[in-house]
Amino acid sequence: MKFQAMELLFGKNTPKQMIPKVTLLAIFAILVFTVTPLSYPLFRNPSSLKNIKKTNQPSTAFDDLNESASLPSTSIKKCDIFTGEWVPNPKGPYYTNKTCWAIHEHQNCMKYGRPDSDYLKWKWKPSGCELPIFNPFQFLEIVRGKSMAFVGDSVGRNQMQSMICLLSRVEWPVVVSHSQNDYFMRWHYPTYNFTMASFWTPHLIC
Repeated sequence: MKFQAMELLFGKNTPKQMIPKVTLLAIFAILVFTVTPLSYPLFRNPSSLKNIKKTNQPSTAFDDLNESASLPSTSIKKCDIFTGEWVPNPKGPYYTNKTCWAIHEHQNCMKYGRPDSDYLKWKWKPSGCELPIFNPFQFLEIVRGKSMAFVGDSVGRNQMQSMICLLSRVEWPVVVSHSQNDYFMRWHYPTYNFTMASFWTPHLIC
């Protein structure tokens, strides 16, 4: 009797009744994953990456580097680059908001009155080795004719911006995106036939 009373109170789920519920749940999930990214307004801003400045002048951040520089010799000793600490780097920074347009305005500490620049002069120092300075010439030669994508949230976006700034010493990229969606951008370096893309996926869990 108790079981029958509960069925009358809550209703009995038959297979026919379950189908609409599953459909509704699927539609709801699609809506959530479609609408939720719109709650990240910092990704969309007036200084969008697609509204770039027209310039043919490379950055001067790597004046001491050149195309003929050889790759650093590899050592037998292995080094864990994930174990280390941030240490002062008097030679930094390699780029700023003034030398690279790829950085968004809301990340421009200089524009909003920060008086010092010491916060830019840091580098990652692994415990067992010394990382060489990033050489944009060598990097573009390595990735010649290839593609690379940054997949993730604002962290991936920041990494993409940093890469554009680091490579600006050699060449500025050309926007080759098929859509005007800021969440999915594609850049091309014609001289090296290298394509770089950014895919916005804030719900990706690794």
